[in-house]
Amino acid sequence: MLILYHNRYSFSIDDSTGDYLDDFARYLQKPFAFWYLPSSKRRQINLIRNRMLYLMENNRQIYEQLLVRKDYSTFESKQQTILKIYQWLQTLPDEPATKSGIDINQWEQDLKSQFGHLLLESESSVPELQKVLKKLPPLNFHQILTGPDDTSRKQKFEHLIAILLKEQWIAPSETEGIYQFRNTGTGGRLQLAALYFTLNKLGHIQQRLTAPKVAAVFNSWLSHSIPRESFIKAFQTEQQDTFNCGAHKPRYKYVRDCSLLLREL
Repeated sequence: MLILYHNRYSFSIDDSTGDYLDDFARYLQKPFAFWYLPSSKRRQINLIRNRMLYLMENNRQIYEQLLVRKDYSTFESKQQTILKIYQWLQTLPDEPATKSGIDINQWEQDLKSQFGHLLLESESSVPELQKVLKKLPPLNFHQILTGPDDTSRKQKFEHLIAILLKEQWIAPSETEGIYQFRNTGTGGRLQLAALYFTLNKLGHIQQRLTAPKVAAVFNSWLSHSIPRESFIKAFQTEQQDTFNCGAHKPRYKYVRDCSLLLREL
């Protein structure tokens, strides 16, 4: 968000990062009301805006250090900035979070679950942080869903399971919390790939993960007979893009069926 805002001024005469940040802070203070977005997406955007404003007011240096870099928009610079934010959050007491309305602990957990793999790969990652991240439990499916808090995301996941059970996509198994995928035919992989695509399209996916991690969160609750490599491939970006098609394409039927399936989620 900051980088996109900063790029709007990339051709200005007065190249003042300080002015960019002052203007950006005023922008974050204004109410966000894009009525055409789903309410869950608006809540998530407002959460990010509030966190960015809190960071601006309490540790502006992180922004300044990012924007002063010539490569400020690169993956590496953003990765290092995320690490700095995480390390800074760990130094904060609980009291400021209460006064500002920002849940510091939840912010830390969100960074760990969403960017833990990036933090581990960072060359500047300290050994202590690596130990913390390596001890994190595997990511659960509900954590990638949208919602104002962990409880609401769990409720959405439970609702999704109830829908899939009702429509006989899945069936209970002998292992608690694990469900058996009922479609063992050739279209089963496309069915699950379309389910993820449609969840994302309808604004129910909060965290964008790599294909192996998407497959892993599905495997955390779903038992199926789809080969591992084929299953991972279904969630690759180029494969997911094939579902964004017209009614004359074969894959449109999968998306249409999933849209009907999820209309009450």
